[in-house]
Formats: sequence, structure tokens, C-alpha cells
Amino acid sequence: MRELIGHFPKSLITAAIIDKKGKIISISSGNVYPPEKCTDPTAHSEVDAIRKACKKIKSCSLKGHWLYSTFEPCPLCSSAAVWAGVDGIVYSNNPKYRGKEDNWSFIPCQEIIKRSQYLNKTKLHKDFLIDETKHFFLE
Repeated sequence: MRELIGHFPKSLITAAIIDKKGKIISISSGNVYPPEKCTDPTAHSEVDAIRKACKKIKSCSLKGHWLYSTFEPCPLCSSAAVWAGVDGIVYSNNPKYRGKEDNWSFIPCQEIIKRSQYLNKTKLHKDFLIDETKHFFLE
């Protein structure tokens, strides 16, 4: 997580897929900021990290891998992680510390995971190292 946090302030949200041994398989800072330059509204950091990892391991299953993100994954990213079959999601910052960012419609990651348990028994660790990331959107 600290490696991802190190991408700030260049990137507000950075995500990675980590294997069982703790090795980073893929890392992404996404392509949706600034919005006026965005050409793919699904190119969030988490989705991009999932795509890169699947391509690298030549499989759409990320069983045995974890998604790490510096911010709570949105419903799109949480759903993509569940569909990819990650063993778990670890995130740091959360919408409470969104600051002046737009208040997008937000369904918590925990809710997506809870409602998806028939697909995958995804584990969740939230607010991990939050004291190191809660200032990201407040500056």
C-alpha cells in the first residue's frame, strides 16, 4: 500500500493487483482525471489494474490475488473485482474524506461485496493506513 500511496500527488487514486506472495502484478493510476481529457469512463485505477493483471497472467480469473487501492473502490470497480474473482480488496481512503470532489452517487464497496457473496467470497479490509491518505482530496 505504501508504494501506491507514494504516487500522490501525481495521482489521487492508485490501484494494484497483488499475488499470494505479495508481488505487484499490475499497477495503475487510471485515466479518468482530468475528466475533460477522459476518453474511457471505465478507465478507473482499479479496473485498469484488473485489466492489466488479467492480460499479464492470461486469465480473466484473479483468484489468489488481492486488489489494493488508495481510495474506496466505486461500485464499478468493486463489481469488476468481484467478477474477476479476487480473494480480497484492501483500500485506504474513503468518501468521508472526499473534500471538494463531486459527491458522486456512491454505493459502498462493502455493500457490493455483501450482495455478491454468491459469486465470490471476497474479503474486505477498509481504511488501511487511512492516516496516510485522508488528506489526498482535502489539499
